[in-house]
Amino acid sequence: MNLGETQEQFFYMLGDLATWCRQQGIKARLGELWRPDGKGHRPNSNHYIKLAIDIAVLIPGTSKEDLDKHRRMHDCWDALGGAPRIEADLNHYSVKWQGGW
Repeated sequence: MNLGETQEQFFYMLGDLATWCRQQGIKARLGELWRPDGKGHRPNSNHYIKLAIDIAVLIPGTSKEDLDKHRRMHDCWDALGGAPRIEADLNHYSVKWQGGW
């Protein structure tokens, strides 16, 4: 697949993840998808090419509950074919592209 086709696939995967979150009762909001200035990202970040997004989970509770919900979301993301989770950055969801994610 070329970059455009991969961006389209990523978009539909996000829709599937959003549907799954709704079914699980997880309230979430989209964060930054595209960062052309690279603010806060490593040089090969997939945020530059619209293949990564940060998602905020909205829950009343503890940080541990937040992490648990992101881990469940990443289990779904893995099943959809997403890039591996980054344990230190659990709100990051992406797909692989030319070695990056």
